[in-house]
Amino acid sequence: MTKTQPSNQDERRSAIMQAAFTSFGQVGYTKATMKDIAAKAGVAQGLIGYHFSTKETLLVEVVREWMINKGMKAAFAKLDLQLSPAEILQQGLLHVVEFRKENPEWFTLLISLWTESVNNEKLAKELLELYKEMKSGIMEIIDRMELQLDRSEKETLASLIQAVIDGLTLQAPVPLSPEPISLEQVSRGIGWMLDGIRSAAQEKGE
Repeated sequence: MTKTQPSNQDERRSAIMQAAFTSFGQVGYTKATMKDIAAKAGVAQGLIGYHFSTKETLLVEVVREWMINKGMKAAFAKLDLQLSPAEILQQGLLHVVEFRKENPEWFTLLISLWTESVNNEKLAKELLELYKEMKSGIMEIIDRMELQLDRSEKETLASLIQAVIDGLTLQAPVPLSPEPISLEQVSRGIGWMLDGIRSAAQEKGE
């Protein structure tokens, strides 16, 4: 075994994931074949099974990579936590808008996972875990925003933000909707959310 093999394995794995992202995003999970994915990745079909074992596993890992690593983590890395809560939320949601525009396959990919998980218990559990990961990351940001909320209220806000992110994705079936939501709408919606938080805090006498 040479020292270059681990690097080569990583490169092949990345190539498979990129090819799967493209295939799942263009034709959907059901129509995409492992043969086509292997051809796009420039690898032997058996290598996909070596890295991902099943087509289901590949789908989950591709969604995790784009949702958590390329989506959420990339967005959080760009946040300026010195800004106001409204500005921080606006930064995060606008990143979702831009991510959606730059990755048109994301719409079909995510819809594929939602659809397939309805009648597939394994995929349903994996989808739940993905959303738990996403919510955990959102909670980290909310905790730094110094909002006058208890833990339960913060979790509710995190769930609401997740719903907004999903909503932005669902509103963008390219090319019908190249801009899923306007900057003005994002700003206004964030303002409404934070106004509600402030009103609730005042009612509690905080």
